[in-house]
Amino acid sequence: MFVSVKYFKTNLGGYHGAEYTYRTELPLVPGDQVIAPTYKEPRARGLVTAVKLPEPNYGCRVITEYDPEGEVTRV
Repeated sequence: MFVSVKYFKTNLGGYHGAEYTYRTELPLVPGDQVIAPTYKEPRARGLVTAVKLPEPNYGCRVITEYDPEGEVTRV
């Protein structure tokens, strides 16, 4: 599954900025907080904003874990 993620910005105290696409096998829903690796920060905190996106035409990084400091939204 492909999902969109916004990164946590410490200086702004929340999730802001552009959305980035990741691949994952986790059963994520919008609002889940995850560890979303980036080129500069392998343990960046992210917020899932959309799920079940179409497969992009480029390679994506992979989300493999929930953010231990965040909340997981389960229905």
